[in-house]
Amino acid sequence: MFSELAIKLQEYLDQGVNLAVAQVIDRQAPSSSKVTDKAIILESGELVGWIGGGCVRGIVIKEGLEVISSKRYRKVRISPEGGLSSGTHIKNYIMSCQSGGTVEVMIEPVFPLPELIVVGKSNIARKLASISAAADFKVTAMAKDADEHMFPLASVIKQHVDFSDIKNFSNTYVVVATQGEDDEENVEKALATSANYVGYVCSRKKSDLLKQYLASKKVSNDRIGVLRSPVGFDINAKLAGEVAISILAEIVEDFRNEKPADSGCCGSMASEKKEPVEDQMVNEKFDEEYYINPVCGVPVSKKSPKHIIDYKGEKVYFCCDGCQVSFEKNPAQYIREKQ
Repeated sequence: MFSELAIKLQEYLDQGVNLAVAQVIDRQAPSSSKVTDKAIILESGELVGWIGGGCVRGIVIKEGLEVISSKRYRKVRISPEGGLSSGTHIKNYIMSCQSGGTVEVMIEPVFPLPELIVVGKSNIARKLASISAAADFKVTAMAKDADEHMFPLASVIKQHVDFSDIKNFSNTYVVVATQGEDDEENVEKALATSANYVGYVCSRKKSDLLKQYLASKKVSNDRIGVLRSPVGFDINAKLAGEVAISILAEIVEDFRNEKPADSGCCGSMASEKKEPVEDQMVNEKFDEEYYINPVCGVPVSKKSPKHIIDYKGEKVYFCCDGCQVSFEKNPAQYIREKQ
C-alpha cells in the first residue's frame, strides 16, 4: 500500500500538483483506521488511500484542503468527547459516527519544486537562471537565440516567449529581464497567464510607464497589481549577480510564506478572491463530487455517502449514522444554517 501511494505521490508532484499527505498517528478502538494508514488529498477534494471512513474521511478532506491553502501542517483529533485545545496547528472534532472510537491524524502540505521562468537573455537573466537552478528551482529560459551556453543549468530553453504549453502556474514564478528588448509585450504576455508572481527588472520610473501602457491595453487592475516592479528585495545591489540574488530571495520568501487559511468549510474553496480559470474548474469539480454535510460541515462524496435522504426536493448526503439521526430530529435547523 505504501509503495503504491509513494508512486502516486511522485506522479502528482511530476505533474506540478499541490497536495497534502495524511497519516493516522494514533487511534482507539472501535475504529476502522489503523496507525500508519496514509492518504493523499488533492486540491480537487479527491482522497487517494485510506485513513478511515465516515466522518473521519470527510474531516480529513476538509482539513487537507485548508492545509494546502495555508501551507501549514495540522494535527486533527476526532473523538466522542471532542476537545478544547484547537489552534493553528491542532483541530478537534467530535466523532459523530455512532460506532465511536478516536482517531488522530497528522496532515502535511506537499508541493512540487517551484518553477522559475526567466524571460530575456540579459546578464541579470542569465545570473538569475543559474543561481535559481542551484537552489533547486526548475528553470525555463525564454529568449530569442537563447541556447545552452547562455543558460547551462536551465531545464528548458525556448527561443521565443510562449506560455501556452504551461498548464499549472500554482508554483510558477515569472521574471521578465529583457531590459529593453520587447519589454512591454513580454510583460503583457506574462500577465496574461494565471501566475501569481510576475516580476519585471527595471527602474521605478520605467515601471510607472509600463503600468500606464498595460492600462492602455486594457489589462485588468487585478493583473497589473500582481506585477512586482521593480522586482526583488532592496539590498543596495549593484552588480548583475547581486540583483539576481535579491530577486531570488524575494521569490523564495513568497514560496515559503505560510498563508492564512481561508474561512469557510472548504479552505481555499471558500475564498472571495477572484480565482484563475483553472481554480474555478477545480471548484466546480469539487461541487460536482462532494456535498457539505449540513450537520458536521464536512465534505461527503456523492458517490459513496453513508446515507442519502430527500428533504423538500433536495438530496442531503451524510457521512455517518450520527449526522443523519441529528438531522432527522430537526432538519429545518440544519438546512437553515447551511443556507
